[in-house]
Amino acid sequence: MARFEQGTYAKVIETGRIGVVYSRERTKVSVEFYDKSMIEPEIFSFKDHELMVVELPRLKTSQLGPFVRGEITVSDITNGTNIIPDYIETDTKEYKITVADLLAGLNVYEGKSEEEVYSWLDTLDLFEESMSFVNDPWEEIQDAVTDKDILNLAYDEVYDLKWLILDGEFPELKPEDYAPLRNLLETWIKSEGKEYPESIKQRIAFQYDEDSIDKQSEATQKLFKECLDYFCDVKKDTKAIQKRGYCYYCGTKIYPNDWIKARDAFIEYYQMTGDASAANTLGYIYYYGRCNDGVPEYEEAFKYFSIGHAYTYFESTYKLADMFAHGYGVVKDGETANHLYWSVYKQSIKRFMKGDMIGKFADAALRMGNCFRDEIGAPKDLETAYYYYLQADLAIRERVKAANHYGDNVVYTGIQKALASVREEYKDHGRTEKYEYPGWTKWTLIKHRRCKLSVKELKDGMLALDASPMKRYDEDEAPMMLITVPRADYCELKKKIRIKTAPLSRFEAKDGAKEIIFDHIEYDLRKHRTTFYLFEDKVAELYTDYYTFTAPANKAAKKSGEKYHFASVRFEGTGRVYDYLCEDVTVKPGDMVIINGYDGEKAVEVVEVSDKYESELGLPIERYKSVLRKA
Repeated sequence: MARFEQGTYAKVIETGRIGVVYSRERTKVSVEFYDKSMIEPEIFSFKDHELMVVELPRLKTSQLGPFVRGEITVSDITNGTNIIPDYIETDTKEYKITVADLLAGLNVYEGKSEEEVYSWLDTLDLFEESMSFVNDPWEEIQDAVTDKDILNLAYDEVYDLKWLILDGEFPELKPEDYAPLRNLLETWIKSEGKEYPESIKQRIAFQYDEDSIDKQSEATQKLFKECLDYFCDVKKDTKAIQKRGYCYYCGTKIYPNDWIKARDAFIEYYQMTGDASAANTLGYIYYYGRCNDGVPEYEEAFKYFSIGHAYTYFESTYKLADMFAHGYGVVKDGETANHLYWSVYKQSIKRFMKGDMIGKFADAALRMGNCFRDEIGAPKDLETAYYYYLQADLAIRERVKAANHYGDNVVYTGIQKALASVREEYKDHGRTEKYEYPGWTKWTLIKHRRCKLSVKELKDGMLALDASPMKRYDEDEAPMMLITVPRADYCELKKKIRIKTAPLSRFEAKDGAKEIIFDHIEYDLRKHRTTFYLFEDKVAELYTDYYTFTAPANKAAKKSGEKYHFASVRFEGTGRVYDYLCEDVTVKPGDMVIINGYDGEKAVEVVEVSDKYESELGLPIERYKSVLRKA
């Protein structure tokens, strides 16, 4: 005898009524019946000997279309049980629901009783996958709006109608309740697929951006433009205006670079929202004279960068500092510039060490290096400048791997030029850094956090110290240590470092422990003693004449990949140098060449030519622009 499990179909032997087993407790079986009401199914209890397990007739694919159109009912296709079995038997080709079929069904059921309407709506829901239609609200709309997209939206209305019936006292549906679904279906059919609702336009307008739209088909690009323009020009949607502004700013196939349209879009967006990100972008437009034939408009740039700085936009802060550093539109003030650079550096380095590889640390470290190379609010110190440039180099390489930021090729080139300019004068002194005091703790004691220290004895009384910062209760993991040793041309993020002591050193910890946790230290210069504390408790002492850290040797990079020819060009007015791919090997320093600049073709001077293998490039080859021809 078959068992009455939850979900099996049971027939009452005395009456022949068929229902679904709701629950079972020993010989007591509860059965749910839908034949009188699908809204409020009846539940009765029976002894198991009063029932028998049955199978329902299989639904057929040939019944799906007629059901959707209202030509047959749920009762017709389930022998009056109104129970929809999971399995549908294929007796004709696969059925795909259409907008026309759904509208036909709506015409039949609108105005009928709640029970009749609900049975249609609820079964439409159950039949969704069987009708080769999956409601995926996150799937991108490409090339053109289709029946499927309309049906996605229509099913939202189907759900709303279904739950409107179930809500409260089962209210009688009114014509206005059907109106959203009817208008959607009728508009689509009458317009022959040319008119679709605002919600679909909104979805299309916001599913791509300036980075992704050029990768789509021409039809998809056209569709995106129509929808984005609608939300900008008709609906005056702020996010749409911002998005179109970035398209004009970066330049796309459907929105070619147009600085005036970009500027106007960001002005409009800023005036509507007060969003400081727009002020930051406007600052760049005015700083580089994008709308003024390359002549900077520093007064406007200063205004907008000041707004961005007030809202802690790092780019605005360091561009404001650039203006003070060089006296662009303001009184030249190196100390103010240095202070602003440092404020960005100290905040962005924390984020970088915690894994934020797409932040502004590279830009900040580059400018801190400039301060010590060019005496901007600081004395000239090439070793310190090189220290910051090494950090900037590591940061830009990590950022390029993690993201595709607009202008990263410019930042990368600037950092390489800065490294080269200092490397010529700065002479290295070996790979080992020697500290008379425990200077290595500057790497581990990040904001006075707890650190772990393991001690291993080496020959001649030397000790090997393995140190690492520990994560706090609110962190998933501890920050990395940014180890920078200019003399070794070394900069790397590390989870643990090894420090060695001088010979004849001594480590004393409670109970002879070889591993401690500490959160601050004290150093006695006279006794060469480092005391380690956790909170206020002394946990260990270490006596040594000095400490050393040896940077790992840089692995010699093997040149590989295709070789490319580059021309480094200087833009008049800015003095900035950029690397461009150049197929013409006859181009030499001093030549004028034509490149595609921000404002169309531009003549620029070549200051250097070079050949580089792909493995030597700091950026993917597709990120480099090309020289068009000699001027």
